[in-house]
Amino acid sequence: MSNRQKMADRRIDAFVAAVNASPKVELSCDSIPEPCRLVGPDGFCDWRIVRSEGASWMAELESQLPHRWPVTFRSLISRYLFPSFECGPLQFYSVGVTNSIEDFNELRIAVLGDRPLLTVLWKHGYLPLPFARPADGSYDPVCFDYRQKADSTEPAVVRIDHEEILRRERIRIGKILSPAFNLLLKNITAGPSSTRPNR
Repeated sequence: MSNRQKMADRRIDAFVAAVNASPKVELSCDSIPEPCRLVGPDGFCDWRIVRSEGASWMAELESQLPHRWPVTFRSLISRYLFPSFECGPLQFYSVGVTNSIEDFNELRIAVLGDRPLLTVLWKHGYLPLPFARPADGSYDPVCFDYRQKADSTEPAVVRIDHEEILRRERIRIGKILSPAFNLLLKNITAGPSSTRPNR
């Protein structure tokens, strides 16, 4: 295992520990991967992020994308299961939900969910960050910016104005959330806000 991978794994493990230690709102049990559920009343459950038994689905999904996921993001989705939740500026999509009613919040569905938007983004060197949306509920895609990425760094995380894409097929960065995904997680881990459910 490379030093870069070890660092990514440590950063993700710290992020997971911080999220698991923070207060969380109970969710509908059906919206939580079964291994993540903690007992709760009346169809609602508390939850935690748990280790997965692998991500055999990832290679096929990644083969449909123009870029590979950053090392830190791959570490998160290949090693952990979690429901959709809000943390910092992001609303994370779930990994491991098998209830078809909750499919729209599942990473494997969300990543390719809006082909017209994806076509414009990919053409301009952006890989949507399908594990997340802006925490404010906007439809603006949160993306990895691969235009300037060096091999030794992870791409910047940017929020792109979806109206510009839909109306003019142009890219307008609404906000740079972080110069790199691993740094964004480092900042979130330093003080994650109360984790809230994806509603």
